[in-house]
Amino acid sequence: MSENDKKQVIIKAAQEIISEKGLKNSTITEIAKLAGVVDSIIYHYFKNKEDLLFCAVDEQMKNSFNELMFQFKGILGPVSKLGKMVWYHLYSNDFSTGNALIQKNLLLECRSNKNFYQHSSYNSLKKYTRVMLEILKTGVEERFFRDDLDMVVVRDMIFGLLDEESLACLSTGEVSETLPDFKPIMALILSMIKRDTDEIEIEESNNKASRVLTAAVNVFAQKGFNKATMVEVANRADVAEGTIYEYFKNKQDLLFSIPKEQFKAFHILLERSLTSENPLSRLRRMIWNHFCVFLSNPDFLIVFLNDIKLNKQFYTSESYSHFLQYIKVLYEILDEGKAQGVFRSDVDNRIYRNLFLGSFTHLAIRWFLLGNLTPLKVMNEFTHATGLLCRAAATKESYDAEFKTA
Repeated sequence: MSENDKKQVIIKAAQEIISEKGLKNSTITEIAKLAGVVDSIIYHYFKNKEDLLFCAVDEQMKNSFNELMFQFKGILGPVSKLGKMVWYHLYSNDFSTGNALIQKNLLLECRSNKNFYQHSSYNSLKKYTRVMLEILKTGVEERFFRDDLDMVVVRDMIFGLLDEESLACLSTGEVSETLPDFKPIMALILSMIKRDTDEIEIEESNNKASRVLTAAVNVFAQKGFNKATMVEVANRADVAEGTIYEYFKNKQDLLFSIPKEQFKAFHILLERSLTSENPLSRLRRMIWNHFCVFLSNPDFLIVFLNDIKLNKQFYTSESYSHFLQYIKVLYEILDEGKAQGVFRSDVDNRIYRNLFLGSFTHLAIRWFLLGNLTPLKVMNEFTHATGLLCRAAATKESYDAEFKTA
């Protein structure tokens, strides 16, 4: 047996053992026995058990990337490619159950381990997820997807949804197959990201005042009010400098117009949160509460992400039933919203739950386990994700009434 063949046999054995028993409960001796080698041979190729796990995932992700590229052959356009990528994940759950289960279990082990993100094997996962970013980027450039999307947030939300689908099929047994969910999954995703006809018309009607305000916020934040010039604001807004004075008297008037618009919006949101029984307002409040409960207790969040949410044993424990009871409130809000015509009637409650929980999990892992984002950036992404989650469920009319007037 060649050196490379021997290494592959060890990796395959590690994939099977660690997937079944977890990294903590697996031993090098067990892996060596299954691979038909002595313990010391494993240390010839790998530093330790953790390094072996990361390399095993690296092998899985490279194979998945190559298979995805094969699936893309003959597929044109970002919407079709996005659909194929989602379909491929669901197909893997249903028709490659053994290998899919191994890959999902190994990824769960890695994603809750900080060391994984410093290991060279993480590059294979990044390469795979970058495919989604390229699809989203192309979709924005070709005007299929909205141009105000934070594509990293959207990527995390989609992969989070797909992870929850895998868990529902492979860990909890909630569903026996996931491909039947393809249509409602794509409906939720496209509701979040696809451009609406009237959005295009609004953009083309050139809402210059709004663009100038947005540009002013960006320029003033970066350079400071005193150092920023109206020319810079105009360039950022892509308008002539003289256009600014059609809407604002001078630079100071522009500055004070920024909080005026923001506080008008905040006031409307505050009134709605205190008095409204609108299901969309309740949904947004629930999303904020869910995020804030975790974000205000970082120790619990770290434990939840590291040791609970990505631990497959959690889904067969008594605690999981309490978690489901907590999330049942979401179903009640969705049912009420559909009955009132606020939410689309084709929204599948279980799949929306997966989008909600998966989005939170993926975003929180990147925020806190990778630890490379400022609190302001976290809040911006959190707000963006909240809007996308509401857009995914709401009818266009109810979404516009709730968000665009605010």
